[in-house]
Order: sequence, then structure tokens, then C-alpha cells
Amino acid sequence: MGRRGTAIVEMEQGILLDAMPRDEFLLPGGGANPFESRMQATVRELYEETGLRANFAMYLFTYKSKKNEHRVFWVKAIGVPRPMQEIDRIGFCKDGIITGIFDRKGTQYSDAPLEKSSDSTRAILQLFAEYKTKFPAIFRLADEHQLEVEQQFSQRIFTPEDAHLL
Repeated sequence: MGRRGTAIVEMEQGILLDAMPRDEFLLPGGGANPFESRMQATVRELYEETGLRANFAMYLFTYKSKKNEHRVFWVKAIGVPRPMQEIDRIGFCKDGIITGIFDRKGTQYSDAPLEKSSDSTRAILQLFAEYKTKFPAIFRLADEHQLEVEQQFSQRIFTPEDAHLL
């Protein structure tokens, strides 16, 4: 079973999703390299896939799919997401649909049903919604902590190698 770090990045447009050519939408993330933590993999993959730089990450839960054991992190990031490396499209899950879809060339696409995402992505999004409803204070405190971190490190840009500092 693969060791995967998975990011939930909430943005104004919705929860960030990405897709490779002719593939389903997924939450950003990927396999952890040997001796790499899942948080490090999450931060690295988020940057490699979308160009976003994490400035806060909080472990939420573990989800086991058919292929992977996902460690799921709630991530706050800076930047504007764009498809990079193997990623062909970016979209956002909002109100049960995939919206704001665009590709490397900036071509906009019609909204898509959430069924265009993987089974694991849909399951993790459902668990996240339940978790956020059940534990709202954790997210409120994390938001406050993130503001403190942003103020303290306002001149510092975090790179994937800095994941251990988050």
C-alpha cells in the first residue's frame, strides 16, 4: 500500500483539485519518497503540482483507499494555483460540483459533477466536511495560529524543504 500525503486547500473558489490529462480530479498530493514524511510529501507535491507554497499544515486524519494510505492535511498556502509538471487542469470543489476549471493555457471549462473526481477524493471530502462540522474550534484556532505565523514569518517564503517548520 502506497504512502500518500494529501492536501485539503480551502480557497475562495472552493477546495483545490487538480487533474492529469484524461484523468479524474484529485486532491493535491502524492507519494512520499523514502525517508520523507507524509507532511513533507504533501507540501512538496502541492508546490510541484500547483506552484502554491504552504505556510501552514495540520494533520487531520488517515484514509485508506484501495491503493494508498492517505495522511490528509489541512493546508493554508500562498500564491495562485496553476497547473504544473504532470498536472493538466485545476478546479475547485464548491457546493458539490467542480467549478472554475482551467488548463495550462488558461482555457476555462464548464463545471463538472463531483463524480469526475476519484472515489478517494470524494470520500476524503466527505470526511473533511464531517470533521470540520464536528470540530469547528480546531479550525478556528488553526486560523488564528496561521495569522500569527504569517505575521512572524511575513518576510519568509517557505519551500517544500521547510515542511518541518510548519
